[in-house]
Amino acid sequence: MRFRVPQFIETEEKIVGPFTLKQFIWVGSGAVLLFIIFQLGFAPFFSILLATPVVGFAAAMAFLKVDGIPLPSYMLQAFNFMTGPKRYYFKKKEEEPYLEDLSKSSR
Repeated sequence: MRFRVPQFIETEEKIVGPFTLKQFIWVGSGAVLLFIIFQLGFAPFFSILLATPVVGFAAAMAFLKVDGIPLPSYMLQAFNFMTGPKRYYFKKKEEEPYLEDLSKSSR
């Protein structure tokens, strides 16, 4: 009996248009923040000044990959590295002796 194995299991499916679900959430949250910024009633120059880093951050989180790893995963790995232990102490495991020594049984 033959089974069909899926070929592209490491690629995420496009859920919403050309975006994956994660990308859509990042872009959507950036759009919501932009809407809030422009609805606060600031001067247009100040609104654009606030909106520029929001757009950059949302776009980077949605589309940027570092060494083939999406930026949110990369940032999480960097955070875990920074907060985790930096030293590894080697602890030699005690070897369990064999139940019977083969050299003694051949006598």
